[in-house]
Amino acid sequence: MFNNKHCPRCSTKMPKEAMVCPSCGLNYIKFNEATNKEAKEALSQGEKDKVLYRTGCPSDVKRWKLILMCIFLGYMGGHHYYVGRKYWGLFYTCFFLIGVINAIVTMFFPQVINTDAFQVFYLLVLIWGIVIVMWIVDIFKICFNKCKIPVSRS
Repeated sequence: MFNNKHCPRCSTKMPKEAMVCPSCGLNYIKFNEATNKEAKEALSQGEKDKVLYRTGCPSDVKRWKLILMCIFLGYMGGHHYYVGRKYWGLFYTCFFLIGVINAIVTMFFPQVINTDAFQVFYLLVLIWGIVIVMWIVDIFKICFNKCKIPVSRS
């Protein structure tokens, strides 16, 4: 049951001790040595086909730094920006700002709460709550080495 693994490139099921994927030829020794720096550059240039995702931290990503970024800046997407996943970081940042705006409107303009326009904010706060839950899950994923981090394909 646990003697198999899946190739990160082609998802082929193979024995856990295999060093090369029989379908696509991915060399696991090179894959484990791949860096996040090259993946960040590829993602910033829009070349997603040059990036694979691996569980655990590559050599150029400090795990303790990633944990601290997730704990203290994770609700704003800081840990995603750190590993080069800017769209996920932007998602977290947008909903963090929506939550802040909602809190400000609720505190300083209580008469707006009963209007129909404010009903949209209720939906956004629900999504904001989901992002907070995702942030907490990300903390656990990083702590238990289950977080997927982009690395260079080559």
